[in-house]
Amino acid sequence: MLELPEATRERIHELQELSDKAEDDDGARQELRRRLAQEEPGVVARCSDSARFYRHMLAQSMAAGDPLVEDATVERSERMALELAGENPTPLEVLLSERVASLWVLVELQEALLAAWYYKADAASPAFVLQMSRLQESCNRRYLGAIKTLAQVQKLQGPSRVQVNIGGNQVNVSR
Repeated sequence: MLELPEATRERIHELQELSDKAEDDDGARQELRRRLAQEEPGVVARCSDSARFYRHMLAQSMAAGDPLVEDATVERSERMALELAGENPTPLEVLLSERVASLWVLVELQEALLAAWYYKADAASPAFVLQMSRLQESCNRRYLGAIKTLAQVQKLQGPSRVQVNIGGNQVNVSR
C-alpha cells in the first residue's frame, strides 16, 4: 500500500489535475467529487494523506532553504515509513508507520529549532527556550509512543516470516 503501482500514480495525477481546475470551476469541482466517489479506497487514502503533505512542510522549515536537506529528509521519512511497515502490512501498520515517520520529522525539526535557539542564546529569553524544550519533550513522547504502538501491533500480528520444514526442505512463508 505504501508503494504505488504506476497505474495508481497516474490516476492520482489525473485527480490532481482535476483538482487544480476545480479551484476556479464549479463543474470541475463536481466532476472531482464524482470521480473520488467512484475511486478505489487506496487512491482516495493517498489523495487525502495529510501526513505526507505536512512532512514536506516540516522538512522545508527544517532545511532553511537547503534543497538537499529538504529532499533528503522527505526521502528518508518515506523510506522509514516503508521499512517500518514491513512486507504485506495491514492497514493499521501502514497508518502507524506513516505516523512514526511523520513524528520523526517533527522531532528532528524541534531539535533543529532548539539548537538554533541555544546557538543564539541572546536572541531568545530563557522562558521561551524552556517552553520550546517542553514542546520538544512532548513531540518526543508522541514519537516514542507511536513507535511502541507500532511494535505492539506488529508483535500481535506474529512473526512476519515463518520457516516451515516440509520433507526436509525449508520453506519461508510471509504473512
